[in-house]
Amino acid sequence: MRILLNAVNVIGAGATVVVQNLLDALPIAGRQHRFTAVIPGAFDTAGLTPQDNLELIRDGRRLPRTVTRLEDIARDVAVWCRRYDAECCFTLGDVGPTRLPVPHAVLLHQNFIAYRLPEVERLWPQSERLKFRFTRWQFGRMAPNCAAIFVQTPVMAQQVCQTYRLPQDRVHVVLQTIPAGLREDAQRPREMLPAMAAVAKPFRLLFLAAGYEHKNHLVLMELARILRGRGLSQSVQIFVTLDPAGRRYEQNVLGQLAEFQDCVTNLGRLSRAQVAMAYAASQALFLPTLAESFGLIYLEAMAFGVPVLTSDRDFARWMCGEHATYFEPTDPESIADAIESAMAAGMAPTSTAWAAQRLAAFPDSWNEVAAGYLQVLEKCCD
Repeated sequence: MRILLNAVNVIGAGATVVVQNLLDALPIAGRQHRFTAVIPGAFDTAGLTPQDNLELIRDGRRLPRTVTRLEDIARDVAVWCRRYDAECCFTLGDVGPTRLPVPHAVLLHQNFIAYRLPEVERLWPQSERLKFRFTRWQFGRMAPNCAAIFVQTPVMAQQVCQTYRLPQDRVHVVLQTIPAGLREDAQRPREMLPAMAAVAKPFRLLFLAAGYEHKNHLVLMELARILRGRGLSQSVQIFVTLDPAGRRYEQNVLGQLAEFQDCVTNLGRLSRAQVAMAYAASQALFLPTLAESFGLIYLEAMAFGVPVLTSDRDFARWMCGEHATYFEPTDPESIADAIESAMAAGMAPTSTAWAAQRLAAFPDSWNEVAAGYLQVLEKCCD
């Protein structure tokens, strides 16, 4: 079978990691198939292993991304299907054409295609609101014509089916796993991240998240005031990973956090090696997020044996079960209560036995993940 992998619009941090791993794994899991992947011009392929049955086509267009996305939906993906003689198209970036001349499957990463959170959306710039209005509209037109829509958890499957009134047999759950490199890092001794180890406080919380509104960084300012008021600022330090040169939202958050450096420290973006060192220096993963399509970060914390403090939301409870400390993410008092309770209980590293048991519910490798996708794609083409 000849499969077109439409990855031309994959640019988000989490989606890029998933697609990089899939581009490595799909040709191995599907040796009998041929894959042509159309990828963004700046997509990092340095870590990919060359495969005889995978051809990478780098998008060389210089037009604004908004224009190229419209071109893809209206014309170009169908052109690529004919040009590369595809028997199936697998769109790896959320939204594709309304109809295609071959069976079409879509991998949904973006949680806000399914979720509606006014408290988050009011923070978006006007351009972002218009983008999501179009994206949701186009997904609604496309979805009934898709042979399969892939999501990463049963929670997301239920949300998509309810929002777009899709039959349950159209939406397929394929669980993800942690990147192979991080799994290896978790199994070897590692040093603490110096910037974190230098903060002599007994409770270091790692807020490992990119600078997006739904990650809920804005709750930190009031939380820091409460920590000060309760006398906890001498014991608790929260470490965020925001890019000072990133989106306007990130710059705004960092500006507001400048007066709370006694409670919050920015580490900047971390490399893979630094992520492992950051976990080694953390007493817990802290994630007050409001919406997730999967939550890869939870699996990482389990692999590194780090306890979790996170939002009392359906996606978090599905990933972590009863083995996390939960709080209401929109209520700084609730968050402070959870932190204080965790400190009083003396949070120990996550039980190795429990972590292994929970991780066993997820695929062992990306080859296994890729096989899950291919099983459905093969049925679609049949």
